[in-house]
Amino acid sequence: MRTSLLLTTCFLILGLCAKAQERIITAGSAASEIVCALGDCDKIIGTDRTSTYPGTLQSLPSIGYRNSISAEGIISMRPDLIIVEEGYVKDELIEQLSSTGIKTLMVEQKRSFEGTKGMITEIAEVLGRKSEGKKLISTIESDLSTLQERISKIKKRPKVLCVYARGEGNMQVAGSNSPFSLLEFAGAQNAVPEIQGFKPLNAESLIIANPDYVLFFDSGLQSLGGIEGALEITGMKQVTAGKKKQIISMDGVLLTNWGPRVAQAAQELFKLTHPEYAE
Repeated sequence: MRTSLLLTTCFLILGLCAKAQERIITAGSAASEIVCALGDCDKIIGTDRTSTYPGTLQSLPSIGYRNSISAEGIISMRPDLIIVEEGYVKDELIEQLSSTGIKTLMVEQKRSFEGTKGMITEIAEVLGRKSEGKKLISTIESDLSTLQERISKIKKRPKVLCVYARGEGNMQVAGSNSPFSLLEFAGAQNAVPEIQGFKPLNAESLIIANPDYVLFFDSGLQSLGGIEGALEITGMKQVTAGKKKQIISMDGVLLTNWGPRVAQAAQELFKLTHPEYAE
């Protein structure tokens, strides 16, 4: 009798028992972090190489990175749900996965706070975590609002040159319409707003931009040999950032993925670019 009642209850409460059996695969760091922030991190059985936070994800089987991700590899892991960020994998892969009948959710990554809220809402819906999703959005909004209130009292808007580097011979600057758009939330401004996307870094453009700070990913700065290596970039010692050694870096995923840690990222960037106002 008790067993029968339990089974009946499971069917009536939309997917509660089925939910406990879910095996989730994620592709895209923001999607992975959202699943974890909503409370279902333990249900992720595999994820992509960019999903490094929380650290427990790094011990899971990897499905690869972008174009190297195959439908066969994902299907072999027998997932019940696949969550993919739009544009992260080929359309053909999405079609292959959808044709198997495995529930597949593709979320749009807009790299804006509205986009973050949209991803959280969609993922919370499919996980049956609507309440947790609303709470998460509310917390992020509150944290960002507190930061914006601090910024509103400060006139300084330092110019930041965002550089994507993979060693000395491979450096690009990021302008408008790039993953570095978090700058405005941190009370800073892009030093090269006239550039759309990415363009190779050269001494002339660096000197003309004359940034107050130069921002790298942690890994990018390391590839140059740290701050001292960055100061050796041609033209760097002729600009404000170089003269004052205002070379800064952040974790690349935290800085650009616009996931549930977006407020934390904005706060960290604010402190790096406004050290005199940091608590």
